[in-house]
Amino acid sequence: MDYRDREALVNRLLVPADSAIDTCIRAAKALGLYGLAQDMTFRALARILRANFTVNNDLQIEGLDNVPSGGGLLFASNHQSWLDAQVLGAASPRRVHFVAKSEFKAWPVLRHLVDFSDSIFITRGGDREGMDLIVEALRGGKAVAIYPEGTIPGEEDIPRRAVDPATGLLRGHTGAVRLAIRARIPVIPVGVSGTGRAFPPEVYPRLEILRLPRTTSISVRFGEPILYDEWYEREPDHAALRRLTDELMARISRLVEHRANYVPLEVPVPKPPKHRDIGVLLLHGFTSSLDTVRGLVPFLEKEGLRWRMPVLRGHGTTYRDMRGVGHREWFADAERALIDLWNEVERIVVVGLSMGGLVALELGMKHPDKIAGVVTVAACLKFRSPLARATPVIARLVRYWPSPESFNDPELARRSTNYPRFATDAFASLHAYAREIARRLPELHVPIRIIQTKADQIVDPESANIIYEKVSSSTREIVWFRRSGHDMMMDMEADRVFEEIMAFVLALRTP
Repeated sequence: MDYRDREALVNRLLVPADSAIDTCIRAAKALGLYGLAQDMTFRALARILRANFTVNNDLQIEGLDNVPSGGGLLFASNHQSWLDAQVLGAASPRRVHFVAKSEFKAWPVLRHLVDFSDSIFITRGGDREGMDLIVEALRGGKAVAIYPEGTIPGEEDIPRRAVDPATGLLRGHTGAVRLAIRARIPVIPVGVSGTGRAFPPEVYPRLEILRLPRTTSISVRFGEPILYDEWYEREPDHAALRRLTDELMARISRLVEHRANYVPLEVPVPKPPKHRDIGVLLLHGFTSSLDTVRGLVPFLEKEGLRWRMPVLRGHGTTYRDMRGVGHREWFADAERALIDLWNEVERIVVVGLSMGGLVALELGMKHPDKIAGVVTVAACLKFRSPLARATPVIARLVRYWPSPESFNDPELARRSTNYPRFATDAFASLHAYAREIARRLPELHVPIRIIQTKADQIVDPESANIIYEKVSSSTREIVWFRRSGHDMMMDMEADRVFEEIMAFVLALRTP
């Protein structure tokens, strides 16, 4: 079951609860008890959540003196996790009303919680009516929370690498400043730390990682109020709004402990070191022919980059030659090519597909003095097939096994030059190698770009998240694709894959 099936299943399971909540709300309104139920529920919920986060996450709250006890105010917070609203609501000395994107109206259970909290739905990209409702709530003395980043870095189609290097946050939308000026109320910058590590968007809502929230430390810091009273009588132009928003994001960033992120972050975000002369080592996958990676060669030659593309032992002939070959031989062949290329260049970027991705990771661990960076493409750290774990047993009974499909493009599948079968003892070695590399991931410190398709038939896409979370590289990026099969460097999005690889390589080269 992939992440899309899991998401649909979760929504189906929530439908009965959604219907029950709907019935209760209708009954409360009919009896005139809705307002009382809201107040009592949220007072109790805030106490329960605060106790829960204090016990499980050692919740630390700072700067409560900065929060006015009455009058409208706007909390402007960073956004790391779906825990953020719960944590902010639990930490605030006042009841918080949130700004929620209109897409939540279709989400079972959540839609009722947003309504029940007197929060405000707003449509992205411009919603005058929604903005008017927020201003009305602020002028009415409510404490409203907004996330200027607009979404969680790493959620939807916004990767974590999109953060502003100066703040470690996504570039802020100007809505928070505009609301504060229109309503003539203070903005309280808020820094929430640790929620991204405790419950990252990979767990929910993307459902790419299946685990419960972690008991890691969480803190909330309320900053000093910001007043934009000099703008109350005149409307700021776009340049002024941009400057004021950038200043707000900088204030928020200073309240955040970025080292407590899902992936620890140094702010300002350092740039990876550049090298005068870069070469590229291209490594194919298990059962793969060189056709699966050679499409990158014209891009390398166009940029004048030297390269090597070795045939790893047991490949390039017939699948029977895989018998008795394992990961030590594949690593030795790749290492030999690395040393050969290193004699010609200053540093090397290793690009590895599938099995080659595992070899690339180990090369990066063993030869950081020679390697500028690593690119893994559908690295086979974790396999989809439940039979993979039984490989040591299967290898004793069956010598060869049919190769799984690795293309989503039917024409490419028909023309594939990969081995049609593989030696089971070789796969047993590959499976053991994947476990070894998974254990050693913290040893990798060189820059890395992880490329993975969510439509991979062979590798569990969670592999990419495991690599991303566990390596120690200060520069790490994950790039998702949605249509390609496992052989990403040939399949339906190959050109975009090449663009991502080349962008990484060229970013490490001195112009």
